[in-house]
Amino acid sequence: MREVTPRYGTLFQINTRVWLTELSRALRRRATLDDIPDAELNRLAHRGFDWIWMLSVWQTGSGAQHVSRGNDEWREEFTQTLPDLQEDDIAGSGFAVSGYAPDSPSPDTRCIETCVEMRRSHASATDCGSVA
Repeated sequence: MREVTPRYGTLFQINTRVWLTELSRALRRRATLDDIPDAELNRLAHRGFDWIWMLSVWQTGSGAQHVSRGNDEWREEFTQTLPDLQEDDIAGSGFAVSGYAPDSPSPDTRCIETCVEMRRSHASATDCGSVA
């Protein structure tokens, strides 16, 4: 029996806000993309996906924030997930990209450079968006 090559590439999406929040707790400081261990990226790359999409790396606009902050059901869910929820924790949907610059209260100025380096280091298995 011959091996079948998939017709379309496969994509693994990870919520970068959640990932960096968990990493920040483990490091006991604000984590950036530079803090993601290469071993973790390699683990994801070796799962057989063609791309890793890092959702929520890019800026969301005030409209997306307003929608997310004004939805009582979502706010209740956010509070269950993050009991010490602050208004700034609600950044809006990672799908509502308003600009291709790092989304952070104090921007990670190396974000784009880090994404480019991740792509070089992990071949086609990492994609932070349309960063070339």
